[in-house]
Amino acid sequence: MIMDFETLLSTLPGFAEGLAWTLLLTVSVLFFGMIIALMIVPCRLSRNRAANGFGLTFVFVFRGAPLLVLLFLIYYGVPELPIVRDTFLWHAFQHPVFCAILALSLNSAGYLTEVIVGAVRAVPRGEIEAAHVAGLSRWTVIKGIIAPNAIRLGLRNYGNEMIFVVKATSIASLVTIQELMARASGVY
Repeated sequence: MIMDFETLLSTLPGFAEGLAWTLLLTVSVLFFGMIIALMIVPCRLSRNRAANGFGLTFVFVFRGAPLLVLLFLIYYGVPELPIVRDTFLWHAFQHPVFCAILALSLNSAGYLTEVIVGAVRAVPRGEIEAAHVAGLSRWTVIKGIIAPNAIRLGLRNYGNEMIFVVKATSIASLVTIQELMARASGVY
C-alpha cells in the first residue's frame, strides 16, 4: 500500500513528536548509562575479589537480562514493593519515561562497562610501565596515558552501543511512550 501525499503530511507532526521522544530517550540513556558504567568500571578493574565480583554480577545481570523483562520488572514490579510504595520513589516509578530511561540505562551500563574495561586493558603495558619508570604519579599515568589510549581504542565500540540504544528505544512503546517506532506503526 502506497502512502499518498495528504496522509504523509497529516502524519508528520506525529513523527516529529515521536522523533523528539526517541532523541530524548537516547540522549538520556547514553548519559546515565555512561555515569553508571563509570561507577562500575573501577570495580571490574579492581584486584579486590569482592569489588570485582560485584562488577561482574552487575554486568552479568544487566547485560544478560532481556531488555523487555528488565523494563517490565522496573515498570510493573518495583512499584509494588512496600519500600517503594511508602516513599518518595513511588512518584518516580509511576512515570513510564523514568522507568524506560532507568531500564535502558542499566542495560546500556552493563555493555558500556565491558567496553571501557576492554579498552583500558588494551592499552599497551609497555607505555604504562615506561610512565611509571619515568616517575610519573598514578593520576598522571591515568590521565596522560591510559585515558587517551582507552578513549581511542573504545570509541568504535561506543559507537556501536549508541546505535543499539537508538534501536532499543522502540521498546519504550510497551510502557505507553509514543516514540518514533510507535508512531510509525500507528500510521496504517
